[in-house]
Amino acid sequence: MEKIYSIIEVSELIARDICGQLNEIEKESLDKWINSSERNQQLYAKIKDGKNISVRNSFYESIDDKQAWEKISKALNVRYKRRIVTLLFRFAAAIIIPILIGISAYWYLNEKQNTFQQTTSLIQPGNSNAVLIMANGKSVNLANDTTRNLIENDGTIIKNTNEALSYAGQLPDKKKKTLLNTLIVPQGGEYSLLLSDGTRVVLNSMSKLVYPVSFTGKKREITLEGEAYFEVAKDKLKPFIVTVKELQIEVLGTSFNIKAYPDDYQSFTTLVEGKVKLNSGFQTTKVSYLEPDQQAVYDLSTEGIIIQKIDAQQVTQWITGKYAFTNQTLDEIMKTLSRWYDFNYKFDNESLKNIRFEGGLNKYESIVPILEIINKTGKVSISVKGKEILFSNI
Repeated sequence: MEKIYSIIEVSELIARDICGQLNEIEKESLDKWINSSERNQQLYAKIKDGKNISVRNSFYESIDDKQAWEKISKALNVRYKRRIVTLLFRFAAAIIIPILIGISAYWYLNEKQNTFQQTTSLIQPGNSNAVLIMANGKSVNLANDTTRNLIENDGTIIKNTNEALSYAGQLPDKKKKTLLNTLIVPQGGEYSLLLSDGTRVVLNSMSKLVYPVSFTGKKREITLEGEAYFEVAKDKLKPFIVTVKELQIEVLGTSFNIKAYPDDYQSFTTLVEGKVKLNSGFQTTKVSYLEPDQQAVYDLSTEGIIIQKIDAQQVTQWITGKYAFTNQTLDEIMKTLSRWYDFNYKFDNESLKNIRFEGGLNKYESIVPILEIINKTGKVSISVKGKEILFSNI
């Protein structure tokens, strides 16, 4: 309550300053407020920008002014409401209203930031973490620092160093029996893998990859559930085939990203470089081709593929430690973040799922910045309890 009243006092001082009506005592009070923090100095500079009203108000353009004012107004008693009416008469509304709304919103957002920092302490970024299931059924936690070299039944040495698993460097042996390994990355994890042919795979959180210890046949076949980025080693005689749901992606040597989680009714194949052939539907095969910066959206219910132009670098930013969201729904954004930051989320109203946002963050840092961006729009209310985020109507 006292903070709100302080906002009114400061707003009046700034309004007087803009109109050239400050006395010495008031100037000292204003200077004290300005110099009390770097944020106050920045805010004062923005408000004092006299080029034009639109420039001065650009700081608040993403804030719902009406909604912000309603929040402030409810907290005021009759005496202060009368005071504001007096201020409106004393100063031009174009001067005092932006100042009141701006400082109030600024204070409100800073309070929200502190709240998010306190309440999201249990929601932390993920790390390199995975479980390897070997051909004999043995389960190995790869996050354990003592897990270095593993030996398969056929004598293959599997190296686990620098948060990556490697099958490379093995001598080919056509007589070897095909042994399958499974790499499982849990929620809040990721892991890198170098297959026996030199193909590099980065597996995202909540994903599973089934692959042979050594490629011995005429094809290099693996199965994916979840999301992974591939840099396929070239081999014209042995096509590389990834099976996801009822879709087969075939390449010879290329870089691409596949996102096909079990709880998503669509899968996405995005080509960075090279060329990709897609075979959809196991009953009636339909063939499609991808070129760089194209994405194939496969619908499991219809077995149909839609090819669209897209920025492949943005789709694959997750392997470089960043998340970038462009015109995505709140549900899509939270689904991606919850897999990495290991939290649950709920909506009080189903319509909130479809609100669209843009933004990004460093995936190895706090989730707070993206919550601030969403909160700043004034489109949804956010509350955090433990490892659960709740979205409600304002």
